[in-house]
Amino acid sequence: MLVSAEAVYNTPLMSDWTRTDFEVRQLAPEETREAAGLHERELPHEFLTRFGTAFLARYYGAFAESPDAVALAAVDTHSGDLEGVLIATFDTRAHYSNLVRLHGSALARHVALQALRHPSLARDLIKTRLLRYARGILRSLTRGSKPERNENTSPDSPAERVGFLTYVAVSGEHRGRGIGGALLEAYERMAREAKLDRLELVTTPDERGAGPFYLRAGWTYAGERVSQSGERYALYIRVLDN
Repeated sequence: MLVSAEAVYNTPLMSDWTRTDFEVRQLAPEETREAAGLHERELPHEFLTRFGTAFLARYYGAFAESPDAVALAAVDTHSGDLEGVLIATFDTRAHYSNLVRLHGSALARHVALQALRHPSLARDLIKTRLLRYARGILRSLTRGSKPERNENTSPDSPAERVGFLTYVAVSGEHRGRGIGGALLEAYERMAREAKLDRLELVTTPDERGAGPFYLRAGWTYAGERVSQSGERYALYIRVLDN
């Protein structure tokens, strides 16, 4: 599933991922619905947003409980308010394989209900994504975890371990305080501890995307990609020094 890491925009970076006014920690199970609401507010153009709050809450919960992924929260240390969220993988195939097995039926029900309520969503889903989602689900059920191999490496070389940054969202009223940078640094730190070789993300190549933010954070632009549904994405990578 190709999803984009956005809604951080011009947030400055930080050198430490804990500050006096907010802290970055694991997203708690009881915060998934609040995270879904933040996602809906800050990523309204994302296709998954159209599946509704209940879908997103379960989707974020799947990352929070997964041994192959992470859900991070930036929380105000005084009020306890959720100000930013990040979800990402350490082993993308293994994570989505477990997500489909454990949550696939419930997520599909949420999608079906939203499609029944919103005919335009049903049309777009059938036209642009249904076949791709079905193929992705089938791959998740049959392949499981398999490290990726760079096309420029020898077949005898060890396969690369690649994580994927799925979403970053920071509340509009709290941007400019380093929250996006803190979430990103926390994920990169955890990825290094997990001995990953590289991280990837995609974002829209237009003004809605967060490409300049990721360039400032040390990520490298790796060209443009087009999804099977015809959407254009800018790919960024981060090589990790372990």
